[in-house]
Amino acid sequence: MPTTHKQSSEVEELHGKLAATRAQLSDLAMMGAVITRIQEIDAVLSVVMDMAVRLVEGEVGLMMIHENDELVTKASWGVGGDFVKSLHYQDDLDVATYCFDRKESLILSNLQIRSDEGIKIDSVLAMPIQTMDKCLGVIVIINKTDGGAYSDEDREVLSMLLNFVAVAIDNSRMMSERLSRQKIEQEMAVARQVQETILPQTDLQVGGAQIGAVFIPAREVGGDFYDILKINEGRFLVVLGDVSNKGVPAALVMSACSGIIKSVVTTEPSIPVADLAARVNDVLSEQIIKDRDMFVTLFLADFDIDSMKLCYCNGGHIPGLFWNHQGAAIEELSDGGPIVGQFSGIRFLQGERALSSGDRLLLFTDGLTEAEDVHGTMFGREQVEQVYSAQIGLPPRDFCLKVKDRIDRFTVGASEESHDDFTVLQVAID
Repeated sequence: MPTTHKQSSEVEELHGKLAATRAQLSDLAMMGAVITRIQEIDAVLSVVMDMAVRLVEGEVGLMMIHENDELVTKASWGVGGDFVKSLHYQDDLDVATYCFDRKESLILSNLQIRSDEGIKIDSVLAMPIQTMDKCLGVIVIINKTDGGAYSDEDREVLSMLLNFVAVAIDNSRMMSERLSRQKIEQEMAVARQVQETILPQTDLQVGGAQIGAVFIPAREVGGDFYDILKINEGRFLVVLGDVSNKGVPAALVMSACSGIIKSVVTTEPSIPVADLAARVNDVLSEQIIKDRDMFVTLFLADFDIDSMKLCYCNGGHIPGLFWNHQGAAIEELSDGGPIVGQFSGIRFLQGERALSSGDRLLLFTDGLTEAEDVHGTMFGREQVEQVYSAQIGLPPRDFCLKVKDRIDRFTVGASEESHDDFTVLQVAID
């Protein structure tokens, strides 16, 4: 049967549409390649907004991304976010919010709306920007340049473009999170190096005494710190502190506190521990700690082996547990004052205790007593004393490791959030 003129025209029209579709798909592929290679998300959205408006032959439009629980305008073409949010649709929601909340596309035609600014709105195409599992934002395009209505074909074409956009936004956010994690990890590594430099060896022999310690940070770095400062052959100072925070901020305050103590003791080796506590408190509260939620608890113990005397000062810390070898009993060392680093001008008391061979001093931070088991029960002060009494014959370092092992077994199955820094330090008089 011979081909009629009408059939020939229809074939040509189909060929034309096919060619246009191929060209459109080619353009979309090129757009996708461009979009996914751009690293800066604001640049991505600006490029996409321009592409989208031209792709569906729209007049004006904008793109909104969900941030901090609201839709924020990130790219606009001739229309603002306030205006779009004034276009109410249903359920008391504007077009953009409805599209985002319901994850549905909207094609609105023959609206014949005229805004207070004189803008005439005939048609709207609104679509969610989404991945398989979440909605990232919306795009809203208003009016066709030819005055017509948006079609399902427009929606399908724009949907292909938005798939690339969703991938680009997701990639950008993952890249940003990765860079943030890397930055935090680098900061943690530096802080960890600083902390390891400050902390002394964990098994020491100083002038007639043995000293052992174990420090377990809850994170990469912690707020606990301890130090052993040798003043002369027969005298040394033991420092144990706990900053009321975790992570890098706590490590920085810990570093500052340790530095202040070393500086003062170096220039004034005979300074009484009560005066040392007052000096540290004044410097921290006046120059270092600006946050009222951060403070330091501090225990200072000055051992004079030549005269067999211990002078101590407890600045808001857990009292030291002194093992009186002759009486085979544990005594609390609590004399001192309040927490350190909050209020300057405070005076501290100093306690004294005679020493004899076999005496021991146990110091620890609250991360030990407040360690929780799987049921949320704390380890507590009583169990610390039980372990102390039962293992009193162990060398200090071995004792501290025994305590760590006991805590490790006690906390099996407990949540990570319940873990805090903890430090155990013991001094044994030969």
